[in-house]
Amino acid sequence: RTIGLLVDYKDRICEALREDFGHRSPDQSLITDVYGCLGGLKQAKKNLRRWMRPERRKTMFPLNLAGARSYIAYQPLGTVGIISPWNFPVQLTFTPLAGIFAAGNRAMIKPSEFTPLTSALMAEMFASAFDEEEVAVFTGGPEVGTAFSALPFDHLLFTGATAVARHVMRAAADNLVPLTLELGGKSPVVLGQSANMQQSADRIMNGKMLNAGQICLAPDYVLVPQARRDEFVTASRQAVAAMYPSLKDNPDYTSVINQRHYDRLQSYLSDAAEKGAQLVEINPADEDFTQQPHHKIPPTLLLDVTDDMKIMQEEIFGPLLPVKSYADV
Repeated sequence: RTIGLLVDYKDRICEALREDFGHRSPDQSLITDVYGCLGGLKQAKKNLRRWMRPERRKTMFPLNLAGARSYIAYQPLGTVGIISPWNFPVQLTFTPLAGIFAAGNRAMIKPSEFTPLTSALMAEMFASAFDEEEVAVFTGGPEVGTAFSALPFDHLLFTGATAVARHVMRAAADNLVPLTLELGGKSPVVLGQSANMQQSADRIMNGKMLNAGQICLAPDYVLVPQARRDEFVTASRQAVAAMYPSLKDNPDYTSVINQRHYDRLQSYLSDAAEKGAQLVEINPADEDFTQQPHHKIPPTLLLDVTDDMKIMQEEIFGPLLPVKSYADV
């Protein structure tokens, strides 16, 4: 049933994500939020009978003398909560459901309020194929999330920011709910002295520009040999221009999710510039981003960054890339 929902609703999923982001490539949404979920679901379906079998274990003395047998019989936990994020809202809801359903559990889902159309669509999707006692979706803002976190789940999955995770963890602690947390971080890329600079820049900028950098796996800063820094900047310009000849009105170049995160990213740029960083905006068509209906930011390299800058202390989650150079390792 879950696989069928993704297949049947794939076009509406892509449209809802486009509306929530302002601009988001339908091809990207198909790959990340639809097809990216199917592998795990099909794997669980294929192996479920084997996973369900009891596993024999050695019977220890003295019970073995009495003819006793030992085995492990796996049982469902019960009800599992999912608090899913806004950057890949469908993928990070449906992917954990593969394991939850395979283990015989029920699910309660709280999707992000930052993607309201996608969240409402997921509620509609599950209601069309599941009884509410099997899967229930709860939409709403922070107050709903706070109440959701305090429920006595048998397990709770949270994907999102570390600051929010602290509140979720405190709420879950009152009921001793076991937690699985998938949080952010700083993902460095190190280029060696002999690196193929154009190939490296192509790969780095591809990872950085997927979903406009709004992904926990995106490169967060790059360490480049000092003598090759300018070469990396040039290669990055070429990489971006090859992928996106224009950015502002290009529906394939994803917008920053909302004004709050747009302002956060702009504050990183301002802070870095005030503290001496050199900002290199990569804008292939030389477009004016000051007047736009969406929250788009052109890919920007930051040179001469220092560790006291906000952009080096926080997860970026946007199309900004600090570049640090080194003389030796």
